[in-house]
Amino acid sequence: MSKRKNISSHLDKSVIQMFIVVFLIANVTLAFKYINDTPCDEVLFRHSANAYRVGEMIKFNDVSYGAESWNWNFGDGSEMSSQKNPLYIYSEPGDYEIRLMVNGKCEKTETISIAEKLVLLDTTKLPKFELPKSITYGEVLEVEDQTANATSWEWRFGETAGANATTKKASYLYETPGLKTVSLIVNNDLNHIRKKKINVIPTPESKEKVAKMKRQRRDKRLDLNEAPKGSEVLAEKPSGKPSAMPFITTGNFENKIKMVAEGKLNPQVFSEFFCDDKNPLIVVNGRNSTFNSFCESISEQKIKIKSLKLIRKSGSNCITSFAVEYKKSKLF
Repeated sequence: MSKRKNISSHLDKSVIQMFIVVFLIANVTLAFKYINDTPCDEVLFRHSANAYRVGEMIKFNDVSYGAESWNWNFGDGSEMSSQKNPLYIYSEPGDYEIRLMVNGKCEKTETISIAEKLVLLDTTKLPKFELPKSITYGEVLEVEDQTANATSWEWRFGETAGANATTKKASYLYETPGLKTVSLIVNNDLNHIRKKKINVIPTPESKEKVAKMKRQRRDKRLDLNEAPKGSEVLAEKPSGKPSAMPFITTGNFENKIKMVAEGKLNPQVFSEFFCDDKNPLIVVNGRNSTFNSFCESISEQKIKIKSLKLIRKSGSNCITSFAVEYKKSKLF
């Protein structure tokens, strides 16, 4: 009888111990599952900056609930950050995908756009030259640059898109009266261009010539509506024969720029669409540039053109300049 009691008591203790072990294992398993099953839809972060431009500091803040570790990827190939609230500066414009991983597995992404660096105009670097407020039509305009340490010059006198002189001293005889813009670039600094206005006062003789020119423009032979499709007629040359140039739409011009950026087209193909200057002065994202410099800056890039405005010579298809706004995407 005593022996049976001992066996029963031993079995009861073993069962109790087994239940205790199972209970502990179950609790550990549930705790581990709870810790590792944190919902990922709670990953949140914010960012702020004075301006989202190249060279500007951007502050990133994680506001996720229960976050204990962080892994920031800023989308430009740089090293990742493990800080909770990192600071970052981009060196190139473009669209970047920000990816934050919290606790080693919960993730959120967001795309931000970085614009080109804002260049502040330094007035001390502007070219210096004197210009009279007016001259009489037929009078030669004489100008001289007075900029310190200047070694190269590019004068434009407001009648052609191309440079009219590349010397320190320059002279120019205007072909038509009216208000003109004289511009000067020194040392190839396209960010600092000095522009001044001058009024070319017409003489009685020149007024008569202008009147004749206006009557000629109304001549049906020069009516652009009757020009052959895909071309327009230039103003008459001294020979008296009109000259036609190829016409290109804004859309086709935009496509060719993209092909130049992707390396599928040579920039020289544009020469047939430009007027006198095959490397005209243009405006890129609000900044002055030249066509060749623009092509070099977008070489081997994938770009997105936001806006494009072509400026044509009056009565002609040829392009004197254009203004473009674009942003770069990821490199090939």
